[in-house]
Amino acid sequence: MNHLARYNLIDESWIPVRFLDGRSAHVGLAAVFREAHAIRDLDEPNPANRIALYRVLLAILHRALGARFKSWGLQERRRWRREGLPSDAVLDYLEHWRERFWLVHPEHPFMQVAVIKGIPAVEKNRKSPFYLTMAGNDGFLFEHRLMHEGHWPGVLRDMLGLFCFVPGKKVRVLKESEKAGPLANSAAFMALGANLGETLLLNLGSGTSGSDDLPAWEKPPPSIQDLVAPATLAAGPNDRYTRQSRGVLLDVDDAGMVREIRFSAGIALLEDPHAPDPMVAQSVGKSKDGEKIVRTRFNGGRALWRDLPSITADAKKTAPAVLRHAAEITDDSEVLHVLAAGLASDQGKLERVRMELLRLPHALLAIEGVAAAFRKDVTHAEALYDKLHALAARVVALTQPDPNHEQTRKKARERVAQSPLADVYFTRLEQRLPELMAKYASIKDYSADDWEAAHRFWQNAMTEAAHAFWRELGILLSDTPRAWRAMAQKETEFNIILSDRKENRDAA
Repeated sequence: MNHLARYNLIDESWIPVRFLDGRSAHVGLAAVFREAHAIRDLDEPNPANRIALYRVLLAILHRALGARFKSWGLQERRRWRREGLPSDAVLDYLEHWRERFWLVHPEHPFMQVAVIKGIPAVEKNRKSPFYLTMAGNDGFLFEHRLMHEGHWPGVLRDMLGLFCFVPGKKVRVLKESEKAGPLANSAAFMALGANLGETLLLNLGSGTSGSDDLPAWEKPPPSIQDLVAPATLAAGPNDRYTRQSRGVLLDVDDAGMVREIRFSAGIALLEDPHAPDPMVAQSVGKSKDGEKIVRTRFNGGRALWRDLPSITADAKKTAPAVLRHAAEITDDSEVLHVLAAGLASDQGKLERVRMELLRLPHALLAIEGVAAAFRKDVTHAEALYDKLHALAARVVALTQPDPNHEQTRKKARERVAQSPLADVYFTRLEQRLPELMAKYASIKDYSADDWEAAHRFWQNAMTEAAHAFWRELGILLSDTPRAWRAMAQKETEFNIILSDRKENRDAA
């Protein structure tokens, strides 16, 4: 041990957890794995930090299993799920790498860059620890807290969250700008188990000890050359999960308080859209240049379930790998709890932080026929909404003096887009979604009658949602003769849209 080293993360209590008996506590890395069977889950409220902690734990588990067993597959994962994590292998691994888990260290502080200390551009641009919480932004309007320092466990978790979700932006320290973190502007998906040990196994996947795919703490300390070098592809999940996408050095005093941070460009990650992050879902669309791959993200008030087709069993090119791993070792009768968490940003500015819990029947993640039918139902709902949205814009235009003028039609479309009509329609459908998924999950012999019953149920739900949409449109337009006439003029068109089921299917 170096005499200047402080706060070893294997022993120090810095990870917030909630036990199965309801207790909340902070524990170190050794205790997390030793008591994984008794820990219900991580108790970190910040979505970015929570995902980042899972990724660090998964990298540790992956490397520990590789060191002990060299390789492992479905049989081992299923056995560990029944019997519990091989925690002794993880504890041996942590002890072997103990010197790399010091928070404060003159050469290799954990997940930090010691060499940026003393660089003029870095010293000139020291930041408050609050900078990490804001994912690399300097603050935002109406921030009422004053935070000039923080105790190191919270600041460390903020730093790990930053590495995952920081948007690409100008940094002006060692580089003019820097690439985004691996989960920037994305919703990260994970399967949650009955305890922390099971959660880690569900998302782990089969693997080997791969010599090239190393976590940050097994690599040599980053140099200035590493920080200014061009972006590189991830060598594997361990490299990706622990990529130091920004150079950070915490200034920790003897009382454990972080007064300031040193901040610079990091070890940039080059993304391959055809080899996405294991926790990311993607959708494939069309653009003028051909095929376009887009990550699933938290987009305004858009309900996340509308993007569920991108994580189901038939979405082989777009579904998160971790959910495929979970489906491999779960049974047909199980319902998987899926965490979706992350940040949304626009041109490098943080817009929202969000975390949701989804309940998905195993069949949606494991059986392609069920997933394909569910995908069609969601697509039908989207197609119907598009027609209702366009109709509503025409109705709004009719309430204006010159309904056929291009500017009038444009303002009508904007008014509909800013209205609560989408929320009314999709909220109604969301209330019926669990029953639809249960109907598909209960199909045993895949008879045509069962498929048709599920489809009919969803068509009825779409009809109810459409009527709620139409009623809300009438309220939106207010109780005036001009609004009455506009609604009456277009009511026949509304009924045609609902009655033409074949048209709805074909449009989807």
